[in-house]
Amino acid sequence: MKSLLGIIPCVFLGWILSLLGVPLAYMFGAIAAVIIAFRLKIELTAPKHSLTIVQIVLGSSIGLMVKELPMEEGQDILRLLPALLVCLVLQFSAGYWWFHRKMGWTRAESVLGSVPGALAAIIVLTEHSKTPPQKIVISHAIRLVVLIIIAGVITGLNPPPAAKQVAFVYTPEIIGWLILIAIGGYVVGVLLERIRVPAPYMLTSLVVASVVHYFSGINLKMPELLSLLSMALMGMRIGLYFNAFSGSALISNIWNSLQSVFIALVVTVSVAIVAAQWMDYPIYLLVLSWAPGSMEAMLFAAMAMKVNVGIVMASHIIRMSLLHIVPVIVVIIEGRRKKS
Repeated sequence: MKSLLGIIPCVFLGWILSLLGVPLAYMFGAIAAVIIAFRLKIELTAPKHSLTIVQIVLGSSIGLMVKELPMEEGQDILRLLPALLVCLVLQFSAGYWWFHRKMGWTRAESVLGSVPGALAAIIVLTEHSKTPPQKIVISHAIRLVVLIIIAGVITGLNPPPAAKQVAFVYTPEIIGWLILIAIGGYVVGVLLERIRVPAPYMLTSLVVASVVHYFSGINLKMPELLSLLSMALMGMRIGLYFNAFSGSALISNIWNSLQSVFIALVVTVSVAIVAAQWMDYPIYLLVLSWAPGSMEAMLFAAMAMKVNVGIVMASHIIRMSLLHIVPVIVVIIEGRRKKS
């Protein structure tokens, strides 16, 4: 009950930030609420199964987007796939080198810290692998903030046309399908956990949501309330990690994280320049498609710049899917290596 009551101030502060137009307001509001409460000697803890809820909601949200992808752009997406894979490998390699060689992180910390995105999955995997999560989560949070700021600058310089807000009505049939997705993602996730696959719920929910949405024959959408709640729960987890450091140590980790973000962005822009010359695509389209995180911010920036939103969305869905698979494989390999 105490942890459930702790959600209230986090959501309230997130709501205030949303009125001010802050992106991902409920996540940042929860982070701020947890940090402020800690300074006031008040304990705010996330509910026990909050990460499972976050995985199911985020995985389902991404899975429901798959049906919206324009089929005529499939050729472009397949053509860009090898370059996307090269970009991901270089982003990961550069991040790993920086964290492990320059900052002295352990191999496990460097692997999880250098994954270009997938913050929710990283939080789960750090807990599963018993890797100290504080530095890793701060690194990913700083990357997210930087990308949101960049997207905000882009959209500020190129404001998108005002879109008509159409109310989405949740009929009993739609609610039934969404419940089926949640149950399916959870049940399959439990089965994968029994064979020791860590953090499976986001992947299983993504797959179940995309399959169910395809065969349902109707338009499905994740309720905004659940999305906001999941952001608040994830923000509560992140805020707890920020509290683990003293002021000077926190500033030092933030500075190191900013440097790693800069390296990842340099890699992304460099690969985009080469790919644009080779395959005749706009550089800014490729940068938005391959940016290491924050799919929502990059999509909004793509709409503002009036570029191909379908390619940007598809690239990020593919990137997120791969990034949720690769760390799981790494954790399994590391676990078997330790046993042997």
